Amino acid sequence: MASQASSEVEILEFVAADYSRLPDMFSWLEPELPATTVAARVPAMLAQGWRCVGAFADDELVAMAGFGVRHHLFSGPVMYVENVAVLPDWRAHGIGVRLMRWIEALARERGCNKITLDAYAVNAGARAFYQRLGYDPRGVHFVLEL
Repeated sequence: MASQASSEVEILEFVAADYSRLPDMFSWLEPELPATTVAARVPAMLAQGWRCVGAFADDELVAMAGFGVRHHLFSGPVMYVENVAVLPDWRAHGIGVRLMRWIEALARERGCNKITLDAYAVNAGARAFYQRLGYDPRGVHFVLEL
């Protein structure tokens, strides 16, 4: 579907039926991740309080972000954001900004002290996007594959 103006897109928290759309969204975001794996992981993530917000044009999911509140000893409640994705044809219309501002408002409402997220080191576009929104790179994310 051709992209439309950002104002024609609704930003809404997912309802139960929307989570079945995640495998399709991830098919282009993480092509090596099987759709069956995505679908199988959703129930455990929901049980831990993870949720999604989506950008919908009519009934089409054109962007999404996952989020959840984590509680840390040092910083207290923190909203963690992941899997921010906007379909390629819908980029540069302000939809990503609207998703992040929606999450920021929710984080304040839930009493979070900060928002944290990760961006791949090689993803210069994502890093620049978050910095334009006021996010400050503070550290290095370490990974050990098991």
